[in-house]
Amino acid sequence: MKINEIISFADEIAPFDTAEEWDNVGLLVGSESTDIKRVLLALDITIGVVEEAREKDCGLIVSHHPVIFSPIGSISPDSAVYKLIKYGIAALCLHTDLDRAENGVNTALADALGLKNAVLYPEDFMVVGDTENTYTADDYAAVIKERLNAPSVRYTSGKVSKVAVSSGGGGEGVELAEKYGFDAFVTGELKHHQYIFAVENGIAAFDAGHFPTEDVVIKPLCDMFRKKFPDAEFIISQSSACPYKSV
Repeated sequence: MKINEIISFADEIAPFDTAEEWDNVGLLVGSESTDIKRVLLALDITIGVVEEAREKDCGLIVSHHPVIFSPIGSISPDSAVYKLIKYGIAALCLHTDLDRAENGVNTALADALGLKNAVLYPEDFMVVGDTENTYTADDYAAVIKERLNAPSVRYTSGKVSKVAVSSGGGGEGVELAEKYGFDAFVTGELKHHQYIFAVENGIAAFDAGHFPTEDVVIKPLCDMFRKKFPDAEFIISQSSACPYKSV
């Protein structure tokens, strides 16, 4: 199988032209014409993930976060990009296009939290759904921590029944949650002024961490690739992990 087959299917799942203008998606390292038999999937392409791909003879890594984002002035031997090139491993990255895709990151986050009647708001990078029961913020924070395997969850008070989720650095979505009348908001990063906005507008806002709110997409994404290409092997990275701990 050639990499261009993977690229074509990825473009169906999360069309590249739906990514934000500032983003960098698609095949960022390697050639579309390269033959591959094994693919590694990870949220981030770290040095550890590249070494894992090499050990497992994976010719392609599919990630959510772009391995090349800002312009590169130089490439150090101790960098993931250098090692990708050195080992001849390609990198396909699906970022904001996968965030807003129908079966993308935010859909996976809503599914992981067990939300019902989920509706995608693609332009807002948001999915909205209902909880099975009405929760207090304290109780729902515990639910989020368990279901996302999050090291910690920071949150504000309030009731939880109609939940908007916006993964990763989607904290600005808390203002949309208030605008649309949702009583709770789950994301991966909230800034100080966004916490204040939530408190002053009666929104139960939850910050569960960037990695836990986005890594939930890797398994369903892998399943889609496996179904489409049954003769190839798609592997979920074992070295991709949340980069911090909490006490």
